[in-house]
Amino acid sequence: MTERKMPAGMTERLALLAHDLRTPLAAMKLTAELIARDGLTELQAERLEILVRSIDALDDMAGELVRDPALSAGISAGASDFGVIVSETGGLLQAAAAAKGLGFSVTVPDAAVPVDAAKAAPLRRIIGALLDNAIKYTDAGRVAIRLELPASREGSEARVIITDTGPGIDPAEREQLFRPFVRGKTGRAKTGGSGLGLWGAVQLSSEAGASLRLMPETEAETGTGCQFELTLPLTPAAATGVAGSDAAANAEPAAGLHVLIVDDNDTNRRLLAALLESFSITSDQAESGEEAVRMVAEGRFDAVLLDLHMPGLDGMETAEAIRSGAAGQDVPLIAVTAAAETADEKRMRAAGFADMIAKPLSPAKLFTVLEHAKQFHQKRQEPEGASV
Repeated sequence: MTERKMPAGMTERLALLAHDLRTPLAAMKLTAELIARDGLTELQAERLEILVRSIDALDDMAGELVRDPALSAGISAGASDFGVIVSETGGLLQAAAAAKGLGFSVTVPDAAVPVDAAKAAPLRRIIGALLDNAIKYTDAGRVAIRLELPASREGSEARVIITDTGPGIDPAEREQLFRPFVRGKTGRAKTGGSGLGLWGAVQLSSEAGASLRLMPETEAETGTGCQFELTLPLTPAAATGVAGSDAAANAEPAAGLHVLIVDDNDTNRRLLAALLESFSITSDQAESGEEAVRMVAEGRFDAVLLDLHMPGLDGMETAEAIRSGAAGQDVPLIAVTAAAETADEKRMRAAGFADMIAKPLSPAKLFTVLEHAKQFHQKRQEPEGASV
């Protein structure tokens, strides 16, 4: 039997992805531990334990990939908002900075900065890796990140500046800073690591059409620490700096709704129910499409969160069955899937879905979708003949 080899460059990409996965997972674990210190009810503690176990399992899998000799040796239509990417990624690392007693700031202008959706993931990973390094190697002082837009319409680039008050980079090591599996003496002395973080950030920068550099001391704002600059060319529409805001972040919680969660995975149902509860939304749960069809027929729900991939009746078939019943004619159906990129939008619309959320769930996206359901619910409550 001949051995099948990975395409050129695939091992490096897998190793880098595994490495970068550990940054948000570590932030999630730390945040969960901080929540546990505040005193929880028995039910909250049980839910938090599920979350921590899930994080540990994912971290173990990522760790196995990082340690895989085959990988170590060789070492995804639409638009996203760059400001949201910066603020959300910064928020993910805020708890880690607070745990070390560091000052931490995220500065984002009140302007929409659209970027291709395909660039969102690499940009998040670049920023996450840089912030993780800054926090890891800074023992006192602060870490800051800010997004700068062009000063005029003629400008064509956005800059992300990440500054820390850590030990800085030895001048003799600057030339090798972005090479794979290379770690400076400060890094070797303080923590373990693979030496992939900064190299990976450069690879991802190229993938996103951006550039990354360590700013020389003559340009840096502080005399100590490091200052990295990520520069991203903007489309003409983005470069105008049209004022805007993240609608999801400013939305009021859709309190008072009653939602049906449909998923064959018990952990998924319980975690989603806990998230909805934090929005003051009540929920019931169905573990199969068949049970969901029966519950919608017997009860009244303001929305149905429906997993697309289930044994028996899958999400599409369940949606069609719900729509065929009198009670399910107008209830908003929201698809929940880990494979959003392969979803058939035309078929989903035909099946009666009003919206879709990708796994892992974004609270901001869930906020927006539930606000739509709330508006639909309020409109349904208006007396006949009322103006809209």
